[in-house]
Amino acid sequence: MKPLGRAPVIGACAAALAASGCVSGYAPPWPAVEPSRAYAPVIERDAYGVPTVRGETDADVAYGIGYAHAEDDFVNLQRQILTARGRMAARFGREGAGSDFLYHLIDVRRHVDEGYERDLSPETRAILEAYAAGVNAYAAAHPDEVWRDARDVTGRDIVAGFVHNSPIFWGFDSWLAPLTDKDSHPCAPRPLGPRIEDRIGDRGSNAFAVAPSRSDDGHTRLIVNSHQPWTGPVAWWELRLESEEGWRFHGGTFAGSPVPFVGHNGALGYAATVNYPDLADYYLLVTDEAHPGQYFHDGAWRAFETRRVTISVKMGPVAIPVSRTLRYSVHGPAFETGDGWVAVRAAGVGDVRGVEQYYRMSRAQDFGEWQAALAMQAVPSTNIVYADSEGHIGFFYNARFPDRPAGDFDWRHCAPGDAPAALWTQYLPPEAAPRLIDPPSGWLYSANASPFSASDPEADLDPAAFADSLGIERWMTNRALRAVELLSPQERISDAGLLAAKFDLAYSARSGVAEALDALIAADVGADVELQRAQALLRDWDRVADADATAMALAYYATQPYLRARWRREPAPEDAVAALRAAVARMREGFGRIDPPWGEVLRLKRGDVDLSLEGGPDLLRAVTFGAPEGGKLVGVHGDGLIIVVDWGPEGTVRTRTVSQFGAAAERPDSPHYNDQAEIFARYGFRFDETERD
Repeated sequence: MKPLGRAPVIGACAAALAASGCVSGYAPPWPAVEPSRAYAPVIERDAYGVPTVRGETDADVAYGIGYAHAEDDFVNLQRQILTARGRMAARFGREGAGSDFLYHLIDVRRHVDEGYERDLSPETRAILEAYAAGVNAYAAAHPDEVWRDARDVTGRDIVAGFVHNSPIFWGFDSWLAPLTDKDSHPCAPRPLGPRIEDRIGDRGSNAFAVAPSRSDDGHTRLIVNSHQPWTGPVAWWELRLESEEGWRFHGGTFAGSPVPFVGHNGALGYAATVNYPDLADYYLLVTDEAHPGQYFHDGAWRAFETRRVTISVKMGPVAIPVSRTLRYSVHGPAFETGDGWVAVRAAGVGDVRGVEQYYRMSRAQDFGEWQAALAMQAVPSTNIVYADSEGHIGFFYNARFPDRPAGDFDWRHCAPGDAPAALWTQYLPPEAAPRLIDPPSGWLYSANASPFSASDPEADLDPAAFADSLGIERWMTNRALRAVELLSPQERISDAGLLAAKFDLAYSARSGVAEALDALIAADVGADVELQRAQALLRDWDRVADADATAMALAYYATQPYLRARWRREPAPEDAVAALRAAVARMREGFGRIDPPWGEVLRLKRGDVDLSLEGGPDLLRAVTFGAPEGGKLVGVHGDGLIIVVDWGPEGTVRTRTVSQFGAAAERPDSPHYNDQAEIFARYGFRFDETERD
């Protein structure tokens, strides 16, 4: 048990910090503040180091969350502070420049200054400031760990992180990328829907809910299985929190957040998967040489609003200032492209209320309260699967859709920037997006696929009820196909049956992988003996990525060109022989053979732990990896924090959890650096004691 007292003074750099480079010309965007009160949380850690933070008030708990997270992962917490201040490039060079550019482009500081007191409740501001005080208390106690530009954290820094990161989750950065190339043609025709390119081909998340009407024992179950990178600022960190004011939760969050994003509070729980709603539009602006620095809109020439911004980029031992002039129209940021000046308008950018919505969701005590929090639309995207102790389940395609005006506008192209009728300013209500509540089928899932597949096919929503102009994704991931293939035929879904589906290792016969394999196997390789052997290996494979699968590695490399084209909505490669030959060459180079057993190749590595894994990309047992390392593929993303919540009809709640590494995954000297890895590798769980709701 660890009680924490008042945060130490955090103002000017202490002499001890000077040695680590604290003294500099950089001043944080918001001045340091002394804590407004004393905080007295208690931090208890279980046998695996997972913290439970208790306190009299929610603010006490938030202070403890900040301190405990810094204990486990101060490096990534500070990365998030640099992100929230537009200072990533000053420490990480070109790697951080894109993050800082987005910070300035969407004017994070202005939005926080304008919205912090106006849009956030006093309760939310209290937990933000307490969390910042907890981080600062840790920093003061460990000055040798403090980064120069991440000191003296404030509640506004925490909100700035939410404002910066929120649009990235629905892909706003993929809309910006074409605009930064002067030779690009963003107005070229495109399919309706998001510009995802290959963002989700290998990655994603899973979520499942089963109601008492479909379970074999009258229980309600929820599986939280959001796939994230296994390291870095958006790796899951597990926590429990208990406030005497009624804030109680067990779930996961990211560095820099005082609130959990997924999990349960005893009464209810929810899981999230990334969705890709079409939340942005391009506008082709009318300009001419006679009106430099202007664009034509609503019958008049208007001057671009301009802002000169400077990013400090580390180059060797020094940071070099790099300046750029940003231009804005009434539609949003504007860029010179091969099509002319094009502006992009995006939904919800600059909204500071995301942290408040998550706080209210985690505090809700029934389905009605929870839906009221979701209706804030401050979180502009994310599929959510919900379940509660009353037996309610729900699937929500959460999206803050622009209320695009009717008319002769083809949103697959750039909209006319001179037409005021094309400029949307409002949003559709939450009910306009797909949602499926308490379906008669009694179960729901989400796997980054079409929201029109969320349960038994006969219970699914009708896509014809939703306008094509919304651009809702219609693709099916392998995980989605397998979830329906496995669970829909079950008259009653048992706990064991649900977990077997969650850890499924197979590619569906209807998946993109199967389609690519058919093309590769059918290709005419002539008398090439090695390619003939490769085809035989693929032909005999049962498409199951278990430890004995000798074709899995070859299949992965051979199918990649087909899958990339599929996710980019481009034609499949025409030369299957070339794809197969390239895959064989990569296998020889990376593994020395074309048929290594998958259990020898795919590894879970952390510190002195090196374990065999099963699973793979776009499998319900999801694992993605980088380039071969010494003939091995090391997992870096996928199944991580898994939470199974079980509400019994007698009023009990049971929670099973596991993480791929451990609670202190960024502290190599901690006993909890990798102490869950073996449990994770064998599909196990840590069990919490059954508790009465």
